[in-house]
Amino acid sequence: MITKPKMSSSELIEKMKSKGIMFNLMSEEEASAYLKEHNNYFRIASYRKNYDKRLLGNKTGEYIGLDFAYLSELATIDMHLRFLVIKMCLDIEHSLKVAMLSDIAENNDDEDGYNIVKSFLEKNQFVLKDIFSKRYAAYVSGIIKDCFTFECHTSNNKNTILDDIDIHCPVWAFMEIIGFGEFIKFYDYYYGYYQQRRNYINVLNLVKSLRNACAHNNCIIHDLRKGSCKYSHEISDFVSGICTISKSERKDKLTIRPLLEITALIYVYENTVFEPVKHHRYNELKSLINERMVKHADYFRDQQIISSSYNFIKKVVDFLQ
Repeated sequence: MITKPKMSSSELIEKMKSKGIMFNLMSEEEASAYLKEHNNYFRIASYRKNYDKRLLGNKTGEYIGLDFAYLSELATIDMHLRFLVIKMCLDIEHSLKVAMLSDIAENNDDEDGYNIVKSFLEKNQFVLKDIFSKRYAAYVSGIIKDCFTFECHTSNNKNTILDDIDIHCPVWAFMEIIGFGEFIKFYDYYYGYYQQRRNYINVLNLVKSLRNACAHNNCIIHDLRKGSCKYSHEISDFVSGICTISKSERKDKLTIRPLLEITALIYVYENTVFEPVKHHRYNELKSLINERMVKHADYFRDQQIISSSYNFIKKVVDFLQ
């Protein structure tokens, strides 16, 4: 494992220059201030994966046509994308919970709202342990106190050991104390338990992956090169219905993880979220795609990896009503 030394902003700029990164659109002084005040080198440099390197000559290994301003712009676009993805995922989570609670209350006389929670937790002890760990959390402690009785003791090394739990938690309260990933497992469990169709379950895991990356502030569009992702027939059928996307483009772009996950997000959103939330959020999405993302379109016009990825997502968004 290589240990890399810490470097000042001026040293990092010299390092980037040695890799062929230019400072024509943003000066070295402006780039230095940017690295000190707005973003860090590790994040900003990750977007360079979208650019090719020279393979021959005395500049072998240097990036081709890469200006620091391009990296800065990609980081800004990525930030706006993350913020919007988080909002869309919250909309999806809320809509699925509302639909599931309605299904239990209106269409399932065999479920009292308590049995399914107890059954799920008995088979998913890790969720139970997570609830136990949140028993003093500010926003859910009251619900947990009302719905769970914990019997525990303190070990010799001062750790709290859980001995037994009495579960008396209705599904409508349970949904308020579990995270998105746990909810997806519960969603899958409920519809499997009652032998009903599990809508979107495979695609929801892609949405969860994207949501988690955004929630942890990970870079999303730092690598848009062709990947090896497998996609479900649901996603393939959805994209096949977009006449502006060819079969070869579909097969190529859906192997790229961020493009696949963004497409999955849009597909689930289109099929689960209700109006007027959907209309409002689509306006935000179209504004991001058609306005903010193309603010500096000239930066990427000749960069096939980036421009073709943008064109693919734009076609998906344009398909929405």
